Amino acid sequence: MKEMFEPIFNLHQSFMQMESVKDNARHAAVVAIIHKNVDQNTIVLIKRNVYDGAHSGQMAFPGGKQELSDQDLKVTAIREVKEEIGIDVPYEALTALEPVWVMVSNYWVQPYFVVLEEKQNYVLDKREINRIFEIPVSHFQDNSQLKAHQLTIQNETYWAPQFEFEGEVIWGATALFLYQLFHLKIGELTL
Repeated sequence: MKEMFEPIFNLHQSFMQMESVKDNARHAAVVAIIHKNVDQNTIVLIKRNVYDGAHSGQMAFPGGKQELSDQDLKVTAIREVKEEIGIDVPYEALTALEPVWVMVSNYWVQPYFVVLEEKQNYVLDKREINRIFEIPVSHFQDNSQLKAHQLTIQNETYWAPQFEFEGEVIWGATALFLYQLFHLKIGELTL
């Protein structure tokens, strides 16, 4: 499927090279939190609450928009993770993936990942988050779980990665980041 998804990644790369996109988009950061467990490694996803907005009810990584007080997007990522799910992520432990521009909401999103050894105690922000999922990493590494769906962007059709878990569809930027982590091996992730 790598060849099938190459055009969507190339499109995002071309968007990221456009100064007008980066300068005019709102900036945001998300974090893929991987727990190293004895039985099986897991990754944290959240389901956003239903609201009047482009990302209503979506499966996502914890994260959100950059505030003026955030010195950089790593700080944004750490602050948002703390606000949404109540855990502390070490600044120096965050590793960047390739950013994407989310056209529908005009967000330039910088994804990070972190591998944590200890079990976390979540504190759910019920205003924003409906549920926290700890999904086995093996689910996303399994090629049979990788699906494709079509998107139309600027009147062109593209194939994009998609996953499902417990009846929830994981698509869009979140699926692109999962694909980067577990199929393209960007960031030299070793578990």
